[in-house]
Amino acid sequence: MTFTVDVRGSLSPPTIAYVYPFGLAYFDYQCSRYNLVGQEGDVDSEDEKEQLSESDIVIDVKYIKSLEAKDWKEQDHYRVLGIPNLRVKASTKDVKKAYKYMVLKCHPDKSQGNTKVDEEAFTCIQKAYEQLCVIDGKRAYDSIDPNFDNEVPNVTEHNKQNFYKVFGPVIERNAQWSINKNVPMLGSDSDEIDYVNDFYNFWYDFKSWREYSYLDEEERDKADCKEERRYLDKLNKQERVRRKKEEMTRMRQIVDNCYACDPRIKAFNEDRKKRKLEAKLAKQEAYRQEQEALRLQKEEEERIRKEEEEKRIQQEKEKAEAEKKERQKQNKLLKGERKKVRDFVKNNKYFCKNEDNVVKAMENMEILLQGLAIDDLKQLNSLNESVNEFSKLYNSFMSSHLEAQETKTKENLIKAKQSQEQHKDQSISSDKFSPQDIAILVKAVKIYPPGTVNRWNTIADYLNQHSAVCKSYVSKDIIQKVKNLQSKEGDDLKTKVNEQAFNNFEKSQKQRIDGVVAGGGISSKDTMNSALIDTSDAANDKKKKLPWSAEEQKLLEEGLKKFPQSVGPQRWDEIAKLVGSRSKKDCMRRYKDLVEQIKAKKAKQ
Repeated sequence: MTFTVDVRGSLSPPTIAYVYPFGLAYFDYQCSRYNLVGQEGDVDSEDEKEQLSESDIVIDVKYIKSLEAKDWKEQDHYRVLGIPNLRVKASTKDVKKAYKYMVLKCHPDKSQGNTKVDEEAFTCIQKAYEQLCVIDGKRAYDSIDPNFDNEVPNVTEHNKQNFYKVFGPVIERNAQWSINKNVPMLGSDSDEIDYVNDFYNFWYDFKSWREYSYLDEEERDKADCKEERRYLDKLNKQERVRRKKEEMTRMRQIVDNCYACDPRIKAFNEDRKKRKLEAKLAKQEAYRQEQEALRLQKEEEERIRKEEEEKRIQQEKEKAEAEKKERQKQNKLLKGERKKVRDFVKNNKYFCKNEDNVVKAMENMEILLQGLAIDDLKQLNSLNESVNEFSKLYNSFMSSHLEAQETKTKENLIKAKQSQEQHKDQSISSDKFSPQDIAILVKAVKIYPPGTVNRWNTIADYLNQHSAVCKSYVSKDIIQKVKNLQSKEGDDLKTKVNEQAFNNFEKSQKQRIDGVVAGGGISSKDTMNSALIDTSDAANDKKKKLPWSAEEQKLLEEGLKKFPQSVGPQRWDEIAKLVGSRSKKDCMRRYKDLVEQIKAKKAKQ
């Protein structure tokens, strides 16, 4: 506040004097202006406690006298108020107490001695107090405190070896920006993994109250209108956001570097890898043991199986040996019994009254002895003391055996007769093949070699299609006829077919020659030569065909598409019908020529 005194008359010239506000009333005015006090006292946060004594306030008179009011923003406000050591830790109560002390000691009008400063320096003290006595203002200045160390330690071997010495102070001084009060510190090597995880979870999700409104370059109070103030606010906001992002990037880099250098993380990772490896090895060992158990079980089962197999083979062998011995014993007994019967019958002259029947009786006896069982032989030998009883039983066995032989012979004759009739039926069914059909069959067998799908049915269809005699051949007839042709009789049939075909050809040529001789009187030799020449010429003329037209080629291609190979033997007949002007052989020959042309072109390429 400035007062001007105008003295007129004999008084001295007027002077201008500056009066500075001072006292408790002004202090209360300032506190009420910034909402720091009420009618009954302080309204600071309840957890703030006064930690400053007058002896702790250091008045740097030299520094204060060097200040200029216009540069108040670049000044160290804590140093101006005499509390350079507290800084961010200073509460609003500490700021008020320091301000009161500074006013008493440094006021231009009230103070005396070395601590007295001029009006401009005292203005800097007021500006520092106005900035720090408000919580928001104090936070704004603390956020850009020039004495705060913003260093980010790098990831180096030295920092890894001195991890707690390097990163402990960094974490501790940056913890002051946390909105949350319970900030975990770096800790030590003895920390558990849960604490370390909680530490990094907190710092990776760090919420900072640090802001940069103190560095606003544009002063909105100097704006002339509302629009200009809004524009200045927008510019200041953009700049604050940019600095805030840089701060968050710095904090994230600190945490990243701390994590990279943390020996506990390395130890935990190695321990986790070790446990994982141990678990893997344990799993592999369990699997190996399981496989070993399975292998031993299989070996045991294989051993038991082999023992059982050897035991079974041994039992079968012993059983076979026993059966063999028993059989040899029975054969020996049987031979002995047969010899007794044979000797007894021989001694009694085979029970024949007529010597002419002895040979027949001997044959019958041998046949009977081979057919009788050992019990029957024993029964006969038990009666060797009584010739009559032996003779009766012997004749009884003989008659029964002869009747059985006769019955068996009749059955064999019946079976042979049935077999002959069946063979006769088969030969009758094969007789329906004419010589021309046999020739066609031989050709079809060559066209459709073994391996052809449904070979015999295909050959039967081919035969039915080309035969002029019979159209009812089936696969069974074809198989039977081929077997006959492959036998000795079949070889004779093939020879007969060839001979008959040659005879037919010779006969036709002879008739033609006779006709020529009767008409012209040419010698038989010349006639034969001319006939052969005519025949060859006719054959050559037959082979010479007109070239394929575009229409015929188009019809051939349509036929190949319309009738694929799956149609069977009738494929080329259908294609020839579709073309119309060409035979089946012409179509097949044309197809082969086209295939060869295509292959030749591909070979050239």
